[in-house]
Amino acid sequence: MGKKKKGPELPKKIKWEQDADIHQRKFVNVYEVQCAKVKSIPCPWLMTIMKKAIEERFYVRKFIIEAEDGNDIGEPPAPPIKLDPVINAIRKSHLIYVFELAAWNFELEHQTVANLALLIEKGIYPITGIELMDCSLLYYSVERLARSFRFSSLTEVNLDYNEFGDEGCVKLCGGCKNNKTIVSLSLCYCALTYRSGLPLGEVAFHSTIREFFLDGNRLECQGVIDMTRSIAVAAEDDNARRIEEERLKALMMAEGALQATDKHMTSQMGTEASGASGGDGAEKSDGAEIPKKKKKKKGKKKKKEPDPPVVGPFIYKLHLADNGIDGWCDGRDDLLFACVGVIARLIMYSHCLCELDIDDNAIGNLSAQELLAALERRKEGNLPGLQMKTTTEIQKDTFSAIVKLASGLKKKKKKGKKKKKKVGIN
Repeated sequence: MGKKKKGPELPKKIKWEQDADIHQRKFVNVYEVQCAKVKSIPCPWLMTIMKKAIEERFYVRKFIIEAEDGNDIGEPPAPPIKLDPVINAIRKSHLIYVFELAAWNFELEHQTVANLALLIEKGIYPITGIELMDCSLLYYSVERLARSFRFSSLTEVNLDYNEFGDEGCVKLCGGCKNNKTIVSLSLCYCALTYRSGLPLGEVAFHSTIREFFLDGNRLECQGVIDMTRSIAVAAEDDNARRIEEERLKALMMAEGALQATDKHMTSQMGTEASGASGGDGAEKSDGAEIPKKKKKKKGKKKKKEPDPPVVGPFIYKLHLADNGIDGWCDGRDDLLFACVGVIARLIMYSHCLCELDIDDNAIGNLSAQELLAALERRKEGNLPGLQMKTTTEIQKDTFSAIVKLASGLKKKKKKGKKKKKKVGIN
């Protein structure tokens, strides 16, 4: 018998919620019927967490459906776990308490993806996050999914380990441009090349998406330049505007302080003159009580709702590890320096950039020194701190200086997923 794979962890006890047991018991009954219709078995993790939620009366906000590993040799084939019964059960039981839906290690057919897209499009289901990891998505299925973004409440989209390539990326970006709620997009190991740079750059500039996770692709120098050039220019312009505003503000404060000083001196001279004329005003004020201002009772402060995402060229997190950003091929040295130059401008001028990952890219010592200089300029300009991860294949002192200026960035762990071996792209 092989070692059993660990599934996703069950959540800890959550606050009691009224009628959670009734609604979720109905979902479980419908789910079992839907599984029987297509000859599949219910997802073990989902059934376990549902049982716990019904007993303790809390809603399961995130559904994780993971395909089972193959049977051991000699064992009869078991019925598969499928995603369609979950989607159909949510719709038929009207379970409107699911916020996130994650599917791992499936081979999703186009009809299943279309069924999921229909669920996302329905306004009554407040799904804010979808995660389809290693689900063999093809470009036309990605296109159908992306068409649903316009009518959705999504804030996070994760399609890691689906090798739909540049064609799928173009279709996906078309849907992202019509959305005003998505803030995080993850496309790690999706067989993207430099051709995906321009569509990703348009999305970064004209949408609300501010977090891009693109590790394990082949964007190379040209793709990174196409994606980030306009963002870097906008960041530089924004920084210049901020500096000018601060200068004008300091000037106005200086003028205000000068006027206040003149006013105080004039007032003091007037008081001395009135005192010399007999002090009538002082007699009138003798014995008169100055009324005290009543303090207003402070009510309970209402919790401020988060502001809606802003459309514009703002990148907060940019992960480009293992993307072929190097100068190994003929004529690539110039491209490498141009690419690093754009990244350096982003580091120097972007007030919103907080995470940058360019690990596993052989950028070389000269490029690393340029990034170090950019970090020093960022510190001199009093810009917010930056978490950065770069390759260790550079000089030790340069690497140490970069680490000192930019705090270390921890890799985001994917639950229940092993790193897939990347297929080379010509």
